[in-house]
Amino acid sequence: MGQRSPLVTLAAAAVGLVALLVVNSTQTTSTGPASSEAAVTSAPVTPPNTGRPAASPSSANPQPTATKQAAPTPSQQGAVVYAGRTANREATLAIAVKGGRAAAYVCDGRRVEAWLTGTRTGDTLALRSRAGDRLAGSLGSGQVTGTVTGTVTVHGRTLRFTISKADPPAGLYRAKTSGNTIGWIVLADGSQVGIDNDGTPAPAPPLDPSTGTSTVGGTAVTATSVTGDETF
Repeated sequence: MGQRSPLVTLAAAAVGLVALLVVNSTQTTSTGPASSEAAVTSAPVTPPNTGRPAASPSSANPQPTATKQAAPTPSQQGAVVYAGRTANREATLAIAVKGGRAAAYVCDGRRVEAWLTGTRTGDTLALRSRAGDRLAGSLGSGQVTGTVTGTVTVHGRTLRFTISKADPPAGLYRAKTSGNTIGWIVLADGSQVGIDNDGTPAPAPPLDPSTGTSTVGGTAVTATSVTGDETF
Protein backbone atom coordinates (compact mmCIF):
# COMPACT_ATOMS: atom_id res chain seq x y z
CA MET A 1 0.00 0.00 0.00
CA GLY A 2 2.81 2.41 0.90
CA GLN A 3 4.50 1.89 -2.50
CA ARG A 4 1.35 2.33 -4.65
CA SER A 5 0.04 5.54 -3.11
CA PRO A 6 2.24 7.97 -5.07
CA LEU A 7 1.31 6.33 -8.37
CA VAL A 8 -2.35 6.53 -7.60
CA THR A 9 -2.02 10.18 -6.66
CA LEU A 10 -0.13 10.98 -9.87
CA ALA A 11 -2.77 9.24 -11.99
CA ALA A 12 -5.55 11.14 -10.30
CA ALA A 13 -3.78 14.42 -10.92
CA ALA A 14 -3.32 13.57 -14.61
CA VAL A 15 -7.04 12.77 -15.00
CA GLY A 16 -7.97 16.08 -13.35
CA LEU A 17 -5.69 18.03 -15.66
CA VAL A 18 -7.22 16.43 -18.75
CA ALA A 19 -10.72 17.22 -17.53
CA LEU A 20 -9.75 20.86 -16.90
CA LEU A 21 -8.37 21.20 -20.45
CA VAL A 22 -11.57 19.77 -21.95
CA VAL A 23 -13.79 22.18 -20.00
CA ASN A 24 -11.65 25.20 -20.97
CA SER A 25 -11.75 24.27 -24.68
CA THR A 26 -15.54 23.94 -24.60
CA GLN A 27 -16.03 27.38 -23.07
CA THR A 28 -13.69 29.04 -25.58
CA THR A 29 -15.54 27.55 -28.58
CA SER A 30 -19.01 28.56 -27.37
CA THR A 31 -18.18 32.16 -26.44
CA GLY A 32 -16.16 33.02 -29.59
CA PRO A 33 -18.94 32.98 -32.21
CA ALA A 34 -21.47 34.55 -29.85
CA SER A 35 -19.29 37.58 -29.25
CA SER A 36 -18.63 37.92 -32.99
CA GLU A 37 -22.36 37.74 -33.77
CA ALA A 38 -23.06 40.38 -31.17
CA ALA A 39 -20.46 42.66 -32.73
CA VAL A 40 -21.96 42.24 -36.19
CA THR A 41 -25.49 42.82 -34.95
CA SER A 42 -24.70 45.99 -32.99
CA ALA A 43 -22.61 47.63 -35.76
CA PRO A 44 -24.54 50.61 -37.37
CA VAL A 45 -25.33 50.43 -41.08
CA THR A 46 -24.04 53.50 -43.01
CA PRO A 47 -25.46 54.13 -46.53
CA PRO A 48 -22.91 54.56 -49.32
CA ASN A 49 -21.80 58.12 -50.05
CA THR A 50 -22.91 58.97 -53.63
CA GLY A 51 -21.81 62.61 -53.52
CA ARG A 52 -25.43 63.84 -53.92
CA PRO A 53 -27.71 65.18 -51.16
CA ALA A 54 -30.61 62.99 -50.17
CA ALA A 55 -33.90 64.08 -51.78
CA SER A 56 -36.48 65.48 -49.42
CA PRO A 57 -40.14 64.42 -49.86
CA SER A 58 -41.10 67.84 -51.22
CA SER A 59 -38.32 67.92 -53.84
CA ALA A 60 -38.89 64.32 -54.88
CA ASN A 61 -42.56 65.01 -55.60
CA PRO A 62 -42.84 68.69 -56.64
CA GLN A 63 -46.36 70.12 -56.58
CA PRO A 64 -47.62 71.94 -59.70
CA THR A 65 -48.00 75.69 -59.33
CA ALA A 66 -50.82 77.70 -60.88
CA THR A 67 -49.82 80.22 -63.55
CA LYS A 68 -51.59 83.58 -63.31
CA GLN A 69 -52.75 84.85 -66.69
CA ALA A 70 -51.80 88.42 -67.34
CA ALA A 71 -54.49 90.81 -68.32
CA PRO A 72 -54.54 91.59 -72.00
CA THR A 73 -52.72 94.69 -73.13
CA PRO A 74 -54.44 97.22 -75.41
CA SER A 75 -52.61 95.79 -78.44
CA GLN A 76 -54.18 92.38 -77.73
CA GLN A 77 -57.74 93.60 -77.42
CA GLY A 78 -60.33 93.52 -80.23
CA ALA A 79 -62.15 96.38 -81.88
CA VAL A 80 -64.88 98.26 -80.00
CA VAL A 81 -67.08 100.98 -81.53
CA TYR A 82 -68.82 103.78 -79.63
CA ALA A 83 -71.51 105.93 -81.26
CA GLY A 84 -73.94 108.69 -80.35
CA ARG A 85 -74.74 112.37 -80.64
CA THR A 86 -72.88 115.30 -79.16
CA ALA A 87 -74.27 117.06 -76.09
CA ASN A 88 -76.25 119.73 -77.96
CA ARG A 89 -76.98 117.44 -80.91
CA GLU A 90 -74.87 119.57 -83.25
CA ALA A 91 -73.37 116.41 -84.77
CA THR A 92 -73.18 112.63 -84.62
CA LEU A 93 -69.96 110.89 -83.61
CA ALA A 94 -68.55 107.38 -83.84
CA ILE A 95 -65.21 106.21 -82.43
CA ALA A 96 -63.63 102.82 -83.21
CA VAL A 97 -60.90 101.62 -80.84
CA LYS A 98 -58.60 98.68 -81.52
CA GLY A 99 -55.60 98.02 -79.35
CA GLY A 100 -53.52 101.17 -79.11
CA ARG A 101 -55.14 102.80 -82.14
CA ALA A 102 -58.42 104.69 -82.69
CA ALA A 103 -60.38 106.24 -85.56
CA ALA A 104 -63.39 108.56 -85.43
CA TYR A 105 -65.94 110.17 -87.73
CA VAL A 106 -67.97 113.25 -86.84
CA CYS A 107 -70.65 114.66 -89.14
CA ASP A 108 -73.93 116.54 -89.11
CA GLY A 109 -75.47 114.54 -91.96
CA ARG A 110 -75.51 117.56 -94.28
CA ARG A 111 -72.21 119.31 -94.98
CA VAL A 112 -69.91 119.12 -91.95
CA GLU A 113 -67.70 116.09 -91.40
CA ALA A 114 -64.25 115.07 -90.25
CA TRP A 115 -62.28 111.79 -90.18
CA LEU A 116 -59.80 111.58 -87.32
CA THR A 117 -57.17 109.01 -86.35
CA GLY A 118 -54.90 108.68 -83.36
CA THR A 119 -53.87 106.64 -80.38
CA ARG A 120 -55.16 105.08 -77.22
CA THR A 121 -52.92 105.25 -74.16
CA GLY A 122 -54.51 103.48 -71.22
CA ASP A 123 -58.01 104.94 -71.07
CA THR A 124 -57.11 108.14 -72.94
CA LEU A 125 -57.81 108.84 -76.61
CA ALA A 126 -55.98 111.51 -78.64
CA LEU A 127 -57.06 111.88 -82.29
CA ARG A 128 -56.53 114.45 -85.03
CA SER A 129 -57.90 115.12 -88.53
CA ARG A 130 -55.89 116.31 -91.53
CA ALA A 131 -57.62 119.67 -91.21
CA GLY A 132 -56.38 120.03 -87.63
CA ASP A 133 -59.52 119.08 -85.68
CA ARG A 134 -58.80 117.30 -82.41
CA LEU A 135 -60.65 114.75 -80.35
CA ALA A 136 -59.78 114.11 -76.70
CA GLY A 137 -61.61 111.30 -74.96
CA SER A 138 -61.63 109.14 -71.86
CA LEU A 139 -62.79 105.50 -71.82
CA GLY A 140 -64.78 104.10 -68.92
CA SER A 141 -67.82 101.92 -68.10
CA GLY A 142 -68.70 101.19 -71.72
CA GLN A 143 -68.62 104.85 -72.72
CA VAL A 144 -66.32 107.51 -74.10
CA THR A 145 -66.52 111.07 -72.75
CA GLY A 146 -64.65 113.98 -74.29
CA THR A 147 -64.56 116.90 -76.72
CA VAL A 148 -64.03 117.65 -80.39
CA THR A 149 -62.43 121.02 -81.16
CA GLY A 150 -61.12 122.73 -84.28
CA THR A 151 -61.09 125.87 -86.38
CA VAL A 152 -61.97 124.32 -89.76
CA THR A 153 -64.54 121.53 -89.58
CA VAL A 154 -66.30 122.53 -86.37
CA HIS A 155 -65.62 126.25 -86.95
CA GLY A 156 -63.92 127.00 -83.66
CA ARG A 157 -66.56 125.33 -81.55
CA THR A 158 -66.13 122.76 -78.80
CA LEU A 159 -68.41 119.75 -79.20
CA ARG A 160 -68.84 117.85 -75.96
CA PHE A 161 -69.97 114.24 -75.99
CA THR A 162 -70.64 111.09 -74.01
CA ILE A 163 -71.28 108.16 -76.33
CA SER A 164 -71.86 104.48 -75.58
CA LYS A 165 -70.66 101.19 -77.00
CA ALA A 166 -72.46 100.28 -80.24
CA ASP A 167 -72.87 96.58 -80.96
CA PRO A 168 -73.25 95.41 -84.59
CA PRO A 169 -74.96 96.19 -86.86
CA ALA A 170 -74.56 99.62 -85.24
CA GLY A 171 -71.14 101.09 -85.84
CA LEU A 172 -68.96 103.09 -88.22
CA TYR A 173 -68.78 102.34 -91.96
CA ARG A 174 -66.78 103.80 -94.85
CA ALA A 175 -66.73 103.35 -98.62
CA LYS A 176 -64.39 104.88 -101.17
CA THR A 177 -64.75 104.99 -104.94
CA SER A 178 -62.69 106.75 -107.59
CA GLY A 179 -64.41 110.04 -106.86
CA ASN A 180 -66.37 109.62 -103.63
CA THR A 181 -65.72 109.01 -99.98
CA ILE A 182 -68.83 108.06 -98.01
CA GLY A 183 -69.11 107.71 -94.26
CA TRP A 184 -71.99 106.28 -92.24
CA ILE A 185 -72.69 106.17 -88.53
CA VAL A 186 -75.32 103.59 -87.63
CA LEU A 187 -76.75 104.15 -84.15
CA ALA A 188 -78.13 101.56 -81.74
CA ASP A 189 -81.73 102.47 -82.64
CA GLY A 190 -81.00 101.74 -86.31
CA SER A 191 -80.94 105.36 -87.46
CA GLN A 192 -78.15 106.48 -89.80
CA VAL A 193 -76.19 109.67 -90.32
CA GLY A 194 -73.59 110.10 -93.06
CA ILE A 195 -72.12 112.19 -95.83
CA ASP A 196 -71.24 111.43 -99.43
CA ASN A 197 -68.31 113.65 -100.31
CA ASP A 198 -67.22 113.96 -103.92
CA GLY A 199 -65.80 117.40 -103.35
CA THR A 200 -69.19 118.79 -102.47
CA PRO A 201 -70.50 117.17 -99.25
CA ALA A 202 -74.09 115.90 -99.32
CA PRO A 203 -76.19 113.46 -97.26
CA ALA A 204 -75.14 109.85 -97.75
CA PRO A 205 -77.57 107.38 -99.39
CA PRO A 206 -79.00 104.63 -97.15
CA LEU A 207 -76.69 101.78 -96.14
CA ASP A 208 -77.78 98.19 -95.64
CA PRO A 209 -75.72 97.19 -92.56
CA SER A 210 -76.58 93.50 -92.99
CA THR A 211 -74.80 93.39 -96.36
CA GLY A 212 -72.63 96.50 -96.08
CA THR A 213 -73.89 97.77 -99.45
CA SER A 214 -75.29 101.03 -100.76
CA THR A 215 -76.03 102.61 -104.12
CA VAL A 216 -74.16 105.80 -104.99
CA GLY A 217 -75.09 107.55 -108.23
CA GLY A 218 -76.71 104.40 -109.56
CA THR A 219 -73.66 102.28 -108.77
CA ALA A 220 -73.53 99.67 -105.99
CA VAL A 221 -70.72 100.20 -103.53
CA THR A 222 -69.56 98.06 -100.64
CA ALA A 223 -68.77 99.67 -97.31
CA THR A 224 -66.27 98.32 -94.79
CA SER A 225 -66.63 98.44 -91.04
CA VAL A 226 -64.08 100.82 -89.48
CA THR A 227 -62.25 98.99 -86.66
CA GLY A 228 -59.91 101.70 -85.38
CA ASP A 229 -56.48 100.84 -86.75
CA GLU A 230 -57.03 102.51 -90.15
CA THR A 231 -55.17 105.57 -91.44
CA PHE A 232 -57.18 108.18 -93.38
